Amino acid sequence: MIFFIIILGACLGSFCTSLASRIIEKKLFFISRSFCFSCDTKLKYYEIIPIFSYIFLKAKCQTCKCHLSISLLINEILGAILLILVYSLSQNFYDFLFLSLFLFNLFLLSLIDIKLKAVPQILLWSAFLFAFFYAFRENEILHFLIFKEFSGGFLLNAFSFGGFVFLLKSLVFFLMNFQKKDEILENLGDADIIIMSCIGGILGFEYGFLVLFIASILTLPFFIFFRIKAIKEQELAMIPFLNIAFMAVLFYKNLGLF
Repeated sequence: MIFFIIILGACLGSFCTSLASRIIEKKLFFISRSFCFSCDTKLKYYEIIPIFSYIFLKAKCQTCKCHLSISLLINEILGAILLILVYSLSQNFYDFLFLSLFLFNLFLLSLIDIKLKAVPQILLWSAFLFAFFYAFRENEILHFLIFKEFSGGFLLNAFSFGGFVFLLKSLVFFLMNFQKKDEILENLGDADIIIMSCIGGILGFEYGFLVLFIASILTLPFFIFFRIKAIKEQELAMIPFLNIAFMAVLFYKNLGLF
């Protein structure tokens, strides 16, 4: 079973990498077969086997000999590791399905965010939908609709934590721009708020805040590097750090270490 999980995870990692590349390069997706982005040659079946094809082809396109980025191999390995993690955390097939969809959606968003510093809205809301189906409880829908007898649940946690993150970011940007009275304040990252709402809905307020704290700590070395190198107006993709922090907290929470 674990061998099948590894293969499936590598395939999903490869799929996310290919889909992210098509979105970034504005290529058609879900229509044509996999192809080389350098020479547009359609790949043969043995050229799209995750991990093994990269090694077999010696990191080069068989047609144009263009070098293949090591990130392709890394993403396929990460996909395998990610699905193993999901399998170890799932109690049943339902949990396995929607946690897989949510985490690989986050993985896809991370790949896009790294390159574009922006992500498609449809992927953000699909992530929210997958998180909802993974974490919601049947009785919370009625309580949410009638605004009565709230006792936690995905929707309450997601909306309250999303509101908390929005207010926190508003306060931080206000303090950062307090003396810049004649300048327009920096816009908030709506994508980050939606992702944090998903995370807060799944983990609850306390662990959601822990994810935000860990993700912020992980970004510090990069901001320090930008400051040392005097790089101004350098944007940093936040979704990858939220993804890493969420997986770490989710894993250790289920082990009972948090």
